[in-house]
Amino acid sequence: MEDYFTLVTGSSSGIGKAISVECAKRGMNLLLVALPGEKLEEQAAELKSKYKVKTYYYHIDLTEKDAPKKVYVWTRENGYKINMLINNAGMGAEGPFERQSASYYNTMMQLNMVALVLLTRFFITDLKKLPKAYILNLGSISSYFPMPYKIVYAATKRFVLSFTRALREELRNTPVKVSITCPGPVFTNSKLIKLLRSKNRFIQLFYNYPPFVARYSIKALLKGKTVIRTDLLSKVLYLTEKIFPQYFKQKIITRIYRKF
Repeated sequence: MEDYFTLVTGSSSGIGKAISVECAKRGMNLLLVALPGEKLEEQAAELKSKYKVKTYYYHIDLTEKDAPKKVYVWTRENGYKINMLINNAGMGAEGPFERQSASYYNTMMQLNMVALVLLTRFFITDLKKLPKAYILNLGSISSYFPMPYKIVYAATKRFVLSFTRALREELRNTPVKVSITCPGPVFTNSKLIKLLRSKNRFIQLFYNYPPFVARYSIKALLKGKTVIRTDLLSKVLYLTEKIFPQYFKQKIITRIYRKF
């Protein structure tokens, strides 16, 4: 039987790392892609040893020129056949818009949108030739509506939602299923946990842990679901986006993030 691989970007930490583990548990061979210095060699060795799957890695900054193409060329040159592309790599920022520099926002947009689109473009033709293939893009509850104090991040995730839905429709009669996972807030690192504990313990009730998000997302992806809402908050906010008028939603979101 021919070996296939799942390629995961941003696989060294947070949701990306949890997705890698979840896929390995399911017997999927893995290609791990993350920034230089992210100790992918150790991660790959651990997954290979523990779950008996083939695991290879590639260090690269996806915001650099031609980075998505380099990832694609790496897979071709090594004969790695991809049947699942997981566009997880991303970055964000909270606070007033003017707090971050123009270069920071440029980097965020390059990673959250441009790299995702180009990776998808490079792999899509090969994916369509397979009996069955999947693309999973990482969205957020901020994909649903504009978010003051997370302006650019929310806008990029709105783009990912629109892109995913449209591509899914284009590929309706092909073997490729395209999905987006839109989790609520996630405990991605110890620094975030410490910050939340210092502010409001109640807020923590709405946060998810990466392994849960990964398990729920991969399960729904394999079932062919388009928009994956992993938790109660994500589902509730999606419903409010449909029910309540824009000005009302905007006031509530603004109040929440200004306080935070």
